[in-house]
Amino acid sequence: MQGEDAVIHALLGAGTRYEGKLFFDGRVRIDGELSGEVQSNGVLIVGEEAIIRGVIRVGTLIVRGGAIEGDIHATDLVELHAPARIRGDIRTRALYMDKGVLFDGSCVMGEVVDLEDRPLPRSAEDTSPDGYKDQPNST
Repeated sequence: MQGEDAVIHALLGAGTRYEGKLFFDGRVRIDGELSGEVQSNGVLIVGEEAIIRGVIRVGTLIVRGGAIEGDIHATDLVELHAPARIRGDIRTRALYMDKGVLFDGSCVMGEVVDLEDRPLPRSAEDTSPDGYKDQPNST
């Protein structure tokens, strides 16, 4: 592991199951099952065997092949690594998705200024919902 940023502060290991709301600081890894809600300004790492059912609101989400059924709100970044399976909407500033990831949902990218639960825009007229700042394309 590299430095303080790579320290895992909590682990829900394979074969364990948690139901309810999970609040944390720092970095947490889930390899088991979680049903409920996750909220943090930190980093959530979802392992290959993990299954999460519920809304995730974090600073950064890294999915290393697990399954998520629920909406994802990440203020900084969402990384989806194959063979991740995502069923839900994603709202984030930046998205990385491997070839081979299964994603069934909508994605809105831009600056997420809060982690409130709001519906994603569904039409061309609704491209700048509250909570986002338009980002110029940089190519």
